[in-house]
Amino acid sequence: MTISAVLFDLDGTLLDRTTSLRRFLAVQHAKRIAPRSTCPLDLYQHLFLALDQNGHVWKDIVYQQLIVHLHLEGVTVSELLHDYVSEFAKTSVLFPEARHMLEQLRVSCRLGLITNGRSDVQRAVINHHQLQTFFDPILISEEVGLSKPNPELFLRPLIHWELAPENVLYIGDHPLHDIQGAEAVGMTGILKTDHPVVASPSSYTVNDWSELEPLLIQLNLERRSRS
Repeated sequence: MTISAVLFDLDGTLLDRTTSLRRFLAVQHAKRIAPRSTCPLDLYQHLFLALDQNGHVWKDIVYQQLIVHLHLEGVTVSELLHDYVSEFAKTSVLFPEARHMLEQLRVSCRLGLITNGRSDVQRAVINHHQLQTFFDPILISEEVGLSKPNPELFLRPLIHWELAPENVLYIGDHPLHDIQGAEAVGMTGILKTDHPVVASPSSYTVNDWSELEPLLIQLNLERRSRS
């Protein structure tokens, strides 16, 4: 069976989340922190990223801890959180070649998006980069009431497309939530990482988007040889 559809994660896969956060935090620091504190920007960014734990800690907790650790007086969690929800998408950036890759891939494959996270933040990012033009369906955990690696979430696009798992790839940056979750329902998982080599439960890894097309050709050739 050849590959006829590809599902993507968003944060850390298509979206360069670390760069996006650093850009956002620079704007927030200049607007909210610098006028009230001597805390330097690099410390503000470094501690936020550490407390955030790659998005696994929600921002109200991150900001609470940030205010305490940095002794930020006159700064409230609500104003910092409002900044994040309303402004993060505007400073967000995709990984290099991500849009070009999607434009090329949608010629031959159906594309879908599955992402954990809050609807308002994720929808803002999706709309800012006009990703809705590439994906159907778009499944956001808060909207559907399911989070990766729940198998039901991975199966929903298959029902929508009327495809078997063997026809679908899932590409994400988290070994458990993305790769193991997809492989558990019979899809092939591809780990997206910006590190040269990593230990992964997945048999397949791409470091940048230029590597995806040759890998798809390889996978389809392997499948034809087995049929």
